[in-house]
Amino acid sequence: MRATDATIEFIHKTSLDDMPAEVQHLGKRAILDTVGVSIAAARDEAVAILCETLAGRGGNPTATIIGRGQRADVLSAALINGVMAHALDYDDVNDSCMGHPSAPLVPAVLALGEELGSSGAQVLEAFLIGFELECKLGLAIGNAHYAKGWHATATTGAMGAAAACAKLLSLDPDRIGMALGIAASSSAGLRINFGTMTKPFHVGQAARAGLMAALLASNGFTASSDILDHPIDYTRVFADKSEADSSRIVGTLGNPWDIVSPGLVVKKFPCCNSTHRTIDATLALTSQHSPSPDAIENVVISMPPGEDIPLIYSRATTGLEGKFSMQYCVASAVFDGKVTLDTFQQDHVDRAEVQRISGLVNLKYDDSQAPVVINSGGYIDVTINMKDGHSFTRRIDKARGTPDHPLTDEEIAEKFRSCAVRTLDPSQVEQAASQIFSLQNLPDIRDLMAAIAAPAMAPARGS
Repeated sequence: MRATDATIEFIHKTSLDDMPAEVQHLGKRAILDTVGVSIAAARDEAVAILCETLAGRGGNPTATIIGRGQRADVLSAALINGVMAHALDYDDVNDSCMGHPSAPLVPAVLALGEELGSSGAQVLEAFLIGFELECKLGLAIGNAHYAKGWHATATTGAMGAAAACAKLLSLDPDRIGMALGIAASSSAGLRINFGTMTKPFHVGQAARAGLMAALLASNGFTASSDILDHPIDYTRVFADKSEADSSRIVGTLGNPWDIVSPGLVVKKFPCCNSTHRTIDATLALTSQHSPSPDAIENVVISMPPGEDIPLIYSRATTGLEGKFSMQYCVASAVFDGKVTLDTFQQDHVDRAEVQRISGLVNLKYDDSQAPVVINSGGYIDVTINMKDGHSFTRRIDKARGTPDHPLTDEEIAEKFRSCAVRTLDPSQVEQAASQIFSLQNLPDIRDLMAAIAAPAMAPARGS
């Protein structure tokens, strides 16, 4: 079977009833986490600028802008909420798709579901189908895609959002194929923009592009019917020709479900996933040994080659840069004994002592380990060397929140609460959490959107 046909068949025929209970439960956890980190970013400057720019330029306001007490047309809502979902870099991660699978999907299915009056079960079904396609496309493209400088979250995200929205719209097989073809030509995002507002904009654009593709296809817009089966198809254009293999999709969609294996990383820290196990090890050392920052000679991070590919800032000057700086994250962990949302506020970045410690953090590759690209293979050694000659070392292979060391349902719920309470009333927070954990029983997704809308607030920059 052609890869395009196998993909279309999977989207068209797969229902929530076909998905194991574990898949459905993990999907609800992912949606809860994504909604939470989106609400936490409702007042982010990038979101405020986007809302200000789009104000008065949209169409019929049928969808909620999460956490801002505002409404917009369905495409603008998907865009804005998509930027929110990724603005803090606190959203989930999957190795197969080489990035953040839920962030482009949740904004698209919530916006369209709200406009359509879809049930929670329909939204969950669509989300899981889009999630699965994103991940299997990532495997078909291969790691060279990310290594070349593409932001895979955005490129596979547009395709996943198109699949999810096509499912919500109940498109027939021909129009599902058209939606995928349209989305393939809307897939974009460059890693050079990491550490700027444009990185989360990639995700918003992917959510909007996937939704737009499905809407266009529903009205008869055309695209190639060979989007995964041609010498210049989606996988071959985006990947190294020696590595691209769209046939990997055939027979693998839902077999196994990627949300189960290899699984999903739920972030404990609001920064690039490539920093997380190093942060975990650093925090463990500071908790155990309480090294005085003034007495530290240096900190040495020994890691597999390629571990730091996304970490393009050796010295952070802004919070966004800090999220992609191993040196800044380690320095903050040493100085504060924690890494939180506040870590990436400008006043925290500007602290002279944290900047001094950042300059003491040295990264080196351990060439005895196999290279990594966008996964967390191998292990990391973190060593804090003191001026008096003492040294403290900790080795770590996986961070908390990874599939091997998952967060519990209650820990994810607590992360949601800590994010959502920054904007919502506590009663809204608990209502939303309850609705998402029982999403399959929610008659109308609009009930959830009302709970996470938040009171009206001025859309001023930095508000």
